[in-house]
Amino acid sequence: MNDDFEVEPTALDLAAVAFDEAADSGRYLLDLPQMQPDIPAGRMGLRELRALLAGSTPRGVWRAAVWREMACRQGDEGWLSGAVGVALPALRRVAAGLAGDDPTIRPDLDGELVTGFLMALRRLAPEAPLLEVRLLWTAYRTGLAYAAVHCPLLPIGTCVPASAGVPPRPWGTGLRPVLRAAARAGVLVAGEAELLWAVRGEGRAPAELSTEQVPGEEWALRLCAAELVLMNAVLSGRLAPAGGDR
Repeated sequence: MNDDFEVEPTALDLAAVAFDEAADSGRYLLDLPQMQPDIPAGRMGLRELRALLAGSTPRGVWRAAVWREMACRQGDEGWLSGAVGVALPALRRVAAGLAGDDPTIRPDLDGELVTGFLMALRRLAPEAPLLEVRLLWTAYRTGLAYAAVHCPLLPIGTCVPASAGVPPRPWGTGLRPVLRAAARAGVLVAGEAELLWAVRGEGRAPAELSTEQVPGEEWALRLCAAELVLMNAVLSGRLAPAGGDR
């Protein structure tokens, strides 16, 4: 066990260590005005770059310029660690959302997220449009594929209590853009997307949706059927949010 961690470090923990080592070296700097003249900053190190992109107002062209430069430099191990580290806050949010209440899957799940991110970074051209979105989407989809096999499925066509109608489902923080894409592509009808958001996004139980015409058990079955359709569309590559690779 690593003495710096109370438990065995995951791939994301190790990525954070590698990022810190690269940032502390002082070797990995970008001259932002040379890349994008309207960026109001000079030379920035890795931590400053991460803080810039984590802010609420960085322009899209600034984000694109930073990610393009990091992707161009990925042949250097320090810049590769820097790219993963800059994305680390988003990757941790994805991991927490996909793991839900089951921390036991985090070691393997974190590894899948890093693998998916690096796979996309090596595959995509640095000048690819919406590079950051595409990198994070590939990581999300890779993690979703792993997390999905650890989530119990609700048996279709059976009568179950409404309380059993919400098995864990690893949508995490990526649900909203996925639902928008599903509605645009016709993968889900509006009612199915609204049901998924009500239960998974807002935390409402099927029993709360119960009416005289549609009891909670029926809502639970509809939820499971819609989720299976959505899961298959995401994992098969038929569906991606705007800018995400399919």
